[in-house]
Amino acid sequence: MPRRDTLVHRIHAWALERPDTPALHDREGEQWEVITWSEYWTAVRETAKGLIALGHAAGDCVAIVGDNRSEWVIAQFGIMAAAGVPAPIYVTNTPAQMAYIVEHSRSTIAFASSKELGEKLPKVDHLIHMDEVGAMTLRRLRELGRGEPDDELDRRLDALTDTQTALLIYTSGTTGVPKAVTLDHTGMILCGEGIASHFPDLMVDAEAYRAVSYLPLCHVAEQVFTNFIHLATGGKVFFCPDLKAIKDYLVSVRPTIFLGVPRVWEKFQGVLEAKLSAQTGVKAKLTSWALATELAAFRRDVETGTVSGGLSRTIANKLVISKVKSALGLQDLVAAATGAAPIGVTTLEFFASLGITVYEGYGMSETTGVATCPKAGRPKFGTVGVALPGVEIRIAEDGEILMRGPSMTRAYLHNPEKTAELLDDEGWLHSGDLGSLDADGSLRITGRKKDLIITAGGKNVAPVELESYIKTIPGVGQAVVVGDRQPYLCALVTLDVEGLDELRSIVGVTGELAELAQDPKVHAHVMAGVEERCNTQVARYQTIKKVQLLPVEFTVEGGQLTPTMKIKRNEVVKMYAAEIDGFYAP
Repeated sequence: MPRRDTLVHRIHAWALERPDTPALHDREGEQWEVITWSEYWTAVRETAKGLIALGHAAGDCVAIVGDNRSEWVIAQFGIMAAAGVPAPIYVTNTPAQMAYIVEHSRSTIAFASSKELGEKLPKVDHLIHMDEVGAMTLRRLRELGRGEPDDELDRRLDALTDTQTALLIYTSGTTGVPKAVTLDHTGMILCGEGIASHFPDLMVDAEAYRAVSYLPLCHVAEQVFTNFIHLATGGKVFFCPDLKAIKDYLVSVRPTIFLGVPRVWEKFQGVLEAKLSAQTGVKAKLTSWALATELAAFRRDVETGTVSGGLSRTIANKLVISKVKSALGLQDLVAAATGAAPIGVTTLEFFASLGITVYEGYGMSETTGVATCPKAGRPKFGTVGVALPGVEIRIAEDGEILMRGPSMTRAYLHNPEKTAELLDDEGWLHSGDLGSLDADGSLRITGRKKDLIITAGGKNVAPVELESYIKTIPGVGQAVVVGDRQPYLCALVTLDVEGLDELRSIVGVTGELAELAQDPKVHAHVMAGVEERCNTQVARYQTIKKVQLLPVEFTVEGGQLTPTMKIKRNEVVKMYAAEIDGFYAP
């Protein structure tokens, strides 16, 4: 008999247990529109029956492109309930990239959240708009489904198994053509329950889990928080369709869990440091004392495994820490999370000094998003936590991280060659990342095999470590270390757009981004920071000899970042080939 523990059946289970409890929230002006668990399940069923009425066959893929909203996940689980496979697409993809995913997944039906996105898609048999435009909308699809009998849908639901492909995640592609990672219900449920088991306070009641969904839902990281953990806890999700509005949404929602990719935390840090550095006199001294007091208490907590109190910590929290957290909307956090790219220890310590513990996890699309994360109250900065239940980790002789378990993908869709490269005969997934395990089982990421720089002297250098040091320099935004087959290393550096005022104050200069990037004083400040914060920490062959300040910010739109703000290293190297050549010109 099939096991019916799937994400779809989890929605049904919560609809039975908490029918009138809010599950999904969309913001309309200053008000929230609420969808209860019962309404969620009804919407999923109606969507599924509507798709079946359109001719959707079990096993067919259906494309989805759109901003974060309740209609997105209703479409996703409607597809799954009809025994189909959602094939999500980034809203930032070009028409050619969208066409590739539609054609590769063989989707003949697609959902789009807006008329503009629908027009970017290639022609399909049925285009379903989440907005009220076009011949077929999600509302009309649900009306169509409402009039259909339940028999066929119930048959498909009964036939669903937890090991069949239920979702595609197309790799965002820092290089090359994206691959379609196949995920099943087993892996998605294990991931959600595994993270929840590390943070049991998220499962106390329906109010315990409050998440803001704002990163692209076609990326596995947001799927983890919007869907996998949500369906493990029966909590609440609030949709933020525009990344630029995230600060306002945080204050409104007061999430208990929040995922920020490193660049998000770094930007928060830059803004906060600029505000704190502007303080003077007694207020500045009080803030400095409060942050130092909280950081010292945090370190004791981690060492002892218990939460320490004390009069000093209480005063620091009342006068400074609580006010900063409330201003950010992060006062109710149980778990602040980060992943998808490396984050500096200095950033983690900065937020710890504000009473916000940021837990760094690790995983890939191919591991169903998260394979490791710390346990509540036990972070070990510089590592990415311990394996989730069901995940085995082994370090290969060359330092590559290998993983195995039921949450690993079983294949790339229509790509047996790449699947064979990913998974060996013993079931170990070859991550391509380099790392080590300590005595406690905590995993440390040291680099990526393909990103290794081999200098002219034959030395292997992992640029990630060096870049993390450079990004701690006040005023620096991003860094890309170069020097493959060259006699020494150099770095392309961008300035932090949100930290320009602090940079101007530190260096004693004026001007906007482009002018600052050309200013010799700014260059000298960054180079001095490289010497102090990077070169003193590494071997001689790893030191940075020259830097080039770029008059731009790396962005998704500019082509330098993936939608989750990871640097497209190869693209940056191509874009700035002339600057790199200049480093080594005679």
